[in-house]
Amino acid sequence: MVLPVMLVRYRPGNTGQITRAVHLVPMPDRHVAGTVGTLCGAVLSLEDIETVNSGQGMPCTMCILNQVTAAAPTLVPPVGSPDSDDTGLINGVAYQAWAWPVTQHHDQIRLRLDCDVSAIAIPIPLSTEILQLLTARHCDPAVLAHPYTPQHHLILTGERLPAPLPWPPGVHQITGTLLLPPTMTPRGPITWIRSPHQDSLHLSREIDVFGALRAILGDSHR
Repeated sequence: MVLPVMLVRYRPGNTGQITRAVHLVPMPDRHVAGTVGTLCGAVLSLEDIETVNSGQGMPCTMCILNQVTAAAPTLVPPVGSPDSDDTGLINGVAYQAWAWPVTQHHDQIRLRLDCDVSAIAIPIPLSTEILQLLTARHCDPAVLAHPYTPQHHLILTGERLPAPLPWPPGVHQITGTLLLPPTMTPRGPITWIRSPHQDSLHLSREIDVFGALRAILGDSHR
């Protein structure tokens, strides 16, 4: 089954014409947030992109290939094989064992953001403070560094709320899909700043991250 997608590319003037490839974004089942994740692994701000119709522009080859391979069955290494030992994070078996909404196709591990999981892009200095506060509150989150958002860290949360929260400027919720380590993007690897564990998405909910953010920003304005 081919994933339903919307077609997006950079707006004129935001980048060179050669990089205005048309990317594929999984069709969200709820609202579209401030940032979208594409099938090739790019993370793009809605302010910088436009939607296009089929046949417009040059398609992103990686997005097309990943859409095609998404229709192929996921292969789980047999127990006892080298790929199923202590490299669970590499082959995606651990994510699946934790019941994370992931699919694995070849070397790409894709996290769906159209269900109860969300990813919040937060400027690194602010993210560091939030991580410390969440840890103190026993809401230990999983945190990513992504080459497409070098000024932000991505905090993964569970229990995504049905309505969008009023995130402050500079903080964005990602819509669509997000690639997980050790997937390689065209701009480099995605890496863990705070490694995940089985209960990461249960301990750190979207409302927990929002509450920590409000607490930190409130203290800074006193």
